[in-house]
Amino acid sequence: MEKYDIIVVGAGSAGLACAEVLAVAKRDVLVLEEGREIDYKVCAGGLTLKGLEILGMQECEKILQRKFTSLKFRTPFQNIEIKYKKPFLATVGMEEMYKFMTEKAKDAGAEIRINSRVRQIKENSLIVNNQKEIGFNYLVGADGPNSIVRKSLGLNSKKVLLAFQYIIPKKFEDLELFLDINKFGVTYIWIFPYQKTTSIGTGGDLTEKGQKILKISNLKENFDQWCRKKLNFEPQKYKLESSIINYDYQGFDFGHKFLAGDAGGFANGLNGEGMLFAMFSGQDIANKILDPSYKCKNIEHILKIKKFQERILELFEVNKSFAKI
Repeated sequence: MEKYDIIVVGAGSAGLACAEVLAVAKRDVLVLEEGREIDYKVCAGGLTLKGLEILGMQECEKILQRKFTSLKFRTPFQNIEIKYKKPFLATVGMEEMYKFMTEKAKDAGAEIRINSRVRQIKENSLIVNNQKEIGFNYLVGADGPNSIVRKSLGLNSKKVLLAFQYIIPKKFEDLELFLDINKFGVTYIWIFPYQKTTSIGTGGDLTEKGQKILKISNLKENFDQWCRKKLNFEPQKYKLESSIINYDYQGFDFGHKFLAGDAGGFANGLNGEGMLFAMFSGQDIANKILDPSYKCKNIEHILKIKKFQERILELFEVNKSFAKI
């Protein structure tokens, strides 16, 4: 039976960040990706420059699409613009980002296999494509909201969001967020401009409380109407991209098995933020495998943010009047 020191399931931002750290440390690491290519999930593609600096990813500067010194918030009652003296946030093309992270992991020595769907997970091995068994000392589940690694640990996911977007071939100038609880529920519409295109999207909470504020079907209808009225484009002309976001955190360290990114529920339930959180969790888990005494300070910080902001989410979903204010 083939065997690796560490197997990472999923070649998303969490899995690739984890694999690179392990490979740099000269550990024997295999990344399994079920798709025919390393693809991205729905994401506005916004990254704080401070976050990239903390991650040690300043070299990804070359794949940043645009940088912004301001962010505009719009509501039915007022418009606010937050300005900074220097760029604080950038948009990045997700395809370019994943390609960049894939090459970094490979250059460090990680092996990445596509078309490799994990069908079964045992105590110290897994079955790929219904036939091949591969052994491991450590297993990292970075395989998204429907993670088979998470399920093998007996964990379900009750707290999930649905995000969807259109990528339109038009360049917008400003980074903007639109809030209207009557039309969009406890969420927002984003406009994230790239060099030649723009991501326009929104999302909603699929939990019972979230659906009481605004059903997803109504959110989609309101979103399309808003695009026609406010932005003067017909949504049906463009492909709708959608994905599930898991924010149901129930732990990440299970002995010799770990959960990172969406598989671990590290996304933020209030605003759907997940990409930087995923990369932070992947790096911390890699360092924990390398040194069991390692303190996962980034994960601790993520969990503090999640706890605070998701309490706000619960309050909003219980009290619609307060959410409006």
